[in-house]
Amino acid sequence: MSKHLRILLLSMLVLIVGGCAGTGGGLGSASKTNQLAPGMDPGDVKAILGEPSQSQFLGDKWIWKYSLHQPWKGFVPYYLVFSKENSKLTEWYADESEYQRQQQLWLQAMPPTQRHEIELNVR
Repeated sequence: MSKHLRILLLSMLVLIVGGCAGTGGGLGSASKTNQLAPGMDPGDVKAILGEPSQSQFLGDKWIWKYSLHQPWKGFVPYYLVFSKENSKLTEWYADESEYQRQQQLWLQAMPPTQRHEIELNVR
């Protein structure tokens, strides 16, 4: 097994294990968004998804970010929006464009494939 392949596999394993151990990002965690409902309190959302990886106030909104796992796809950024006025959940969505940008960065970070030719003389 080549050195680059071992590094890539080890990196993927670390990301998967780290995602499972992290807050809200376990395998299949995107399906947990089916349990969300508009008007939920932040405590109810945390009981379902765990702690967000980031949060910020933007205008009159309180926005939480999660990296949730979708089967056969990987970890996708999800944003949950709460009203700053009453702290109730108003909407949530997966940011597909951010996911695509992350995938492009991964592809750019991988080393180019090398081709090796071997000459065999069979008698």
